[in-house]
Amino acid sequence: MSLMDAQQIETVIRRNVGAPGAPAFRVLAVEAEHVDICLPFDTGMTRLGDTVSGPVLMTAADAAMYAAIIAQVPDGEYAVTSHFNIDFLRRPKAADVLARAFLLRVGRRSVTCRVELFSQDFDTLVAHVSGGYARMNTATSGTA
Repeated sequence: MSLMDAQQIETVIRRNVGAPGAPAFRVLAVEAEHVDICLPFDTGMTRLGDTVSGPVLMTAADAAMYAAIIAQVPDGEYAVTSHFNIDFLRRPKAADVLARAFLLRVGRRSVTCRVELFSQDFDTLVAHVSGGYARMNTATSGTA
């Protein structure tokens, strides 16, 4: 059961990542098993060869993991990225980036995630991500 809806998740992410309004992603769906986000295409996202750049794909995947955690984990907004691995499978079109994030394991101290990245629609997988977040009790956990 989701703790927050799509609009609430977007608000939390924009507040917590230090760049209100950017990136201009949208949370498309919050389901029991996954969260879908869209990073709308902008010409500034491309690199040589008219393809979406790797850093843009990584940003979309990290935002999707965070959205899934916020949606499903109590105090998830305080979680922080602990590790991230991406496999680029095929060249994405210069189009919207779609990300579908799954929570694989929610532990007391960490959350393990998987993200599938698509270009323009959910038909062609362009990258696969595995990663994790460390769970914090508050925004100041771990500070001196």
